[in-house]
Amino acid sequence: MAEDTQTDRRQELPANAGRLSGIFQSLWFLALIVTLANAAKPVVIDDTAYITYARHISANPLDPYGFEMFWWTVPEPAMTVLVPPVVPYWLAINIRLFGEYPALLKLWQFPFVWLFAWSVRDLLRRFARGTESRLLPIIVLSPAILPTVNLMLDVPALALGLASVAMFARAGERGSWRLTVVAGVLAALAMQTKYTALLIPPAILWYGITHRRVGLALVAVGVAVAAFAGWETLLVAKYGQSHFVYHVSGQKPLPDPGESAFGAFVREKAELWPPLVGHLGCLAIGVSLVAAATLGVPRRTLLAFAVLWAAGFLCIVFLPHRVTANAVPKFWQTFGTLSLVALALCACVLLRRTGNGPRQLWNADTLFVVGWVLLEVAGYFILTPFGAARRVIGLTVIGGLLVARTLGRVERIRPHRRPPEWVASFAIAAGVAVTAIDTLDAWPEKVCAESAAVVAADRPAGSTVWSVGHWGFQFYCERAGMKLLVPGETVLRPGDRLVLPIYPADGFFRPHAGSVPIKPPVWAVEPISEVVCDDAIAGQTIPNFYGGVDPVAGRAYPRLRVVVYRVTSAWAVPGK
Repeated sequence: MAEDTQTDRRQELPANAGRLSGIFQSLWFLALIVTLANAAKPVVIDDTAYITYARHISANPLDPYGFEMFWWTVPEPAMTVLVPPVVPYWLAINIRLFGEYPALLKLWQFPFVWLFAWSVRDLLRRFARGTESRLLPIIVLSPAILPTVNLMLDVPALALGLASVAMFARAGERGSWRLTVVAGVLAALAMQTKYTALLIPPAILWYGITHRRVGLALVAVGVAVAAFAGWETLLVAKYGQSHFVYHVSGQKPLPDPGESAFGAFVREKAELWPPLVGHLGCLAIGVSLVAAATLGVPRRTLLAFAVLWAAGFLCIVFLPHRVTANAVPKFWQTFGTLSLVALALCACVLLRRTGNGPRQLWNADTLFVVGWVLLEVAGYFILTPFGAARRVIGLTVIGGLLVARTLGRVERIRPHRRPPEWVASFAIAAGVAVTAIDTLDAWPEKVCAESAAVVAADRPAGSTVWSVGHWGFQFYCERAGMKLLVPGETVLRPGDRLVLPIYPADGFFRPHAGSVPIKPPVWAVEPISEVVCDDAIAGQTIPNFYGGVDPVAGRAYPRLRVVVYRVTSAWAVPGK
């Protein structure tokens, strides 16, 4: 094993092939674009939960889980919903300073986005110097980042985690104990942002092994574990249980009759393969094109690959669902499988020691980057409870680091393999396109909730407006003064109003309303208005982008349909 030399790290290609204009190299500009795109989107999916925790923390900073959270079927202790503390506390500061305004909360995410961009650039400079001017905008403005920030945990956790690895690499290079401690603290913050960042300490340890900095790595990991465990210990002292332990203990698979626990685990994890390749087929398109060019795919074939992806995306978005329904999963999973194959081939190129191609020593940086990608793949299957686009953000970004390193090595000997200039533009256009569909698809819950509130305002004095459904719909209904209906507890009185989403069929549709279907009897209610949000564009991302197999899919029904009922007779809503 050989260390990369400092001279090798400082080599910078003189060519500008494939680079975008200088403004796209600015961390501030990239972070601002992502943040503004995020601010244009209403509250969506899990954003509501994080706002609820932040609202409580802003008023009770020393009691983060001391309330009831209504997020599933009935209100439950806040400890039972998987919400680690970092992002809620960060949002709580904004609420305390400025009040509760979703757009301001979205803008408040800017430091996380900037830190993410800085970390990616720093890691590219370290492991793939000479490629950062091209790969940085491809990664930051990709479908993996541009539409996925929201108020959710994934990008902040990844930003802190990447910063931790970048800081530890600097610590190892300088022999700095101070930077080692900083890396450990950042890793702890990443883990307490989202538990998928549990992969960061193993990555630091792997870096220490490959770069002969095991002592520093053990210190960084020790600091991270101590800080992480310290917070959980405080929770045990206050609430009698650890948030982390509570949720880890609830992740055990349920065996079918006659099935072993191991068999259930394997079956459950095998079901994660389709969403893995499905979402990679969308999120990793830019990285995949760079990988294909680096591996020597002819430029005409590369262009055909991009045109086919764009044509498929446009068909899903604009053609009737009946035309594309059967092809959508195959389309995304085919491109995702090709992405994984490209990553594997890039790893082989880096690890190949002899042959007709470029000679590459098994140096420390190469072993680390390849091992980190493998760690992300293993972590996906171990830590992921269900498929979603956000589950493969880390693999897309770190896979991009692997591709960048391969590109940096190959193009020095074979300059003709530099990606064409259009690849970066295409990758960014893909990110913008997915973001546009996701933003469009986020508005119906806000529009329908506010329109239903206008209809329900005409009611007897002292009556109540009840609503059903969580996610963004819950936020906007509650903001309009509605109360969430609780199965088994709520009793509707004559004169009350009920705002009820109407689902097109059985299955997973928005907004999620728990495990008890709410079906008011005809003798108890009468419809007074229907609010429908629809348009001519077939493409949708909610809920499939956030919990499903296909990142973008078609639809054969309105985006959201809500009926406002007048309660005519008392009705006790049944529970389970």
